[in-house]
Amino acid sequence: MKRILVIDESEVVRETLALILGSEFAIVKRPPHATEFPVADTRQVDLLIFGVTPQLGSETASLLRFAARLPFAVLFLVESKSIARAIETKAEVACLTKPFNPYELHEKVGQLLARRAGFPATGYVKREHEAQDFSPYLEFPFLSRTAATLARRFGAAPLPLLITGETGCGQDRVASALSGPDQVSSLRLSINAAEVSEEYLAQKKLELSLHGDFNAVPITVTIENLDKGFPASQSLILRFLEDVSDKSAVLRYVTTANADLLERVYRGDFLEALYYKLATLTLKLSPLRERRDDIPALAEWLARDYGKKLKLSEPSLSEEAKRRLSNYFWFGNVREIETVIARTLALHRKTRIDDADLVFDFGGLPQLSAAGDFTEYVPIDARPRLESEEPRLEVYKGAAAHSQATNGHANTADLNVVIHELAHELKNPMVTIKTFAQLLGDRYQDENFRTRFQEIVGNDIERMDDLLEVMIEFAEFARPRLSRVALAEKLREILTEIHGESAKRQTPFEWREHGDAQQIETDESHLEYILKNVLLVTLSEARMGSKIELDLSKYGTVAIHYLREAARVASVSHYFDEQSVSANERSLPLRVLLAKHLLERNGGRFAINPSGEKETLTLEFPLAEHRNEN
Repeated sequence: MKRILVIDESEVVRETLALILGSEFAIVKRPPHATEFPVADTRQVDLLIFGVTPQLGSETASLLRFAARLPFAVLFLVESKSIARAIETKAEVACLTKPFNPYELHEKVGQLLARRAGFPATGYVKREHEAQDFSPYLEFPFLSRTAATLARRFGAAPLPLLITGETGCGQDRVASALSGPDQVSSLRLSINAAEVSEEYLAQKKLELSLHGDFNAVPITVTIENLDKGFPASQSLILRFLEDVSDKSAVLRYVTTANADLLERVYRGDFLEALYYKLATLTLKLSPLRERRDDIPALAEWLARDYGKKLKLSEPSLSEEAKRRLSNYFWFGNVREIETVIARTLALHRKTRIDDADLVFDFGGLPQLSAAGDFTEYVPIDARPRLESEEPRLEVYKGAAAHSQATNGHANTADLNVVIHELAHELKNPMVTIKTFAQLLGDRYQDENFRTRFQEIVGNDIERMDDLLEVMIEFAEFARPRLSRVALAEKLREILTEIHGESAKRQTPFEWREHGDAQQIETDESHLEYILKNVLLVTLSEARMGSKIELDLSKYGTVAIHYLREAARVASVSHYFDEQSVSANERSLPLRVLLAKHLLERNGGRFAINPSGEKETLTLEFPLAEHRNEN
């Protein structure tokens, strides 16, 4: 027989539900704060019918999060239809407005129980045997040797423990490791002091009550960010802990903070009774700048840990890299050095990390080398030239030369930096607009308006969002890493990728090429970006139903001929210094403008030749080897 748990503050409601449903289901009824819970194992509950008080009714988002994590279906009994509409947004949650219709009650219960089979069988409060293994965070080098010794001793003592330290010192991980790892049957309840309210703590009590009599199971209460709680919340936390203490014989507190709470007690800014209830034992984690001798060992330990995650065999750091790490201030402490090590390994994927490889938050992204190739980049014009070698195209230097003369300064804003900042400034508003557009389309009652709104706004948003991604990708390119690339083969790959767009516009591509395979010298990732964006712009501007001719008859050159129809995208040249942008660039679409700059950065040359409705784009690349043309 299916089991239904009924929790409501009204005895009349509890008894009424038991009478209506009792002939078909096993009903367990109780008030919200009862100390006894007849069903000890929540896996035996198939449905919870929960009476929402007026106070909880205003916390609809919290109620939904609470219901989503329960291992059974939930039927909320609410006071008004407006609250029901706000809550009833998920398939596994239903609402019924008081006073309810018995037939509607039966219908809702039947629907929810029919979905019960698909729900996960995990409980809401996290059990210790399900937790990640945090034991390495109690050892050196994650902790200093002194802190590691104290942590082990404190872990064996079931007394309240307060862990303090600057932001990023690892308080959360140490707390997780000390929250009863040997107590397989214990329950763990997490409280974020920064979010505490009466409703928040009421839900925490409900979470515990769903797991039976408190005296039957050891409980560990972890309180995070205790220093971030408001003064009013300190009293709420103290009352909550005292209430839980009265109902549990086996209880432990592990608390974290980023400030000296005892100092705040002396200043009168923190509740003295709460401090002494939670700080029987105190463990202070030192900032990393005070552990300079530990940094090399910590860095090596982190490198091995992330090496396993990234499937790198035993990565190590050179002595110069360790020295550089030791001489850094580490504003974010252990969290920051962990980020630097992880980022460095992910970007370079090398088993030997040198000091120049380290990627700090303030240094930007380095030039990445190809796998197994760690030679330094040599500019084209700096390489020795053989007499038989065909003259290569000069690397584009116009912007660099101009930067020396503008306003007497040696450096002006780099194009990558400007594009990157511009894109990210627009990206966040775009996310907001997209979200609003989706919600408005769902909620507006006029179906014709919804359809038209989604068509117009959706297409514009998609185009703008796509352009922003193009800008961000361009801004993140490193200095060109030149290699030999088969031009025609790469072009075919790009055409395959954009085949859907070509078919949608009914604009096919036609080829004309030299019989021999062409090898050019360029950065392959840059080449993909250049070809893809130029061809996408060509498709958008070509007359629908016409043909686009790709001419590869001249070595190292792609000429694109097409009949132009669509209006061009507005130029972004006004964002840059007027003197550094040619008149020709002012009329270029954004995709082509960025592709042009990237092509010139790789030693190539771009030209556009309009002739009435017909237009020709020419992309010239440096050849990888000399050929005699017929």
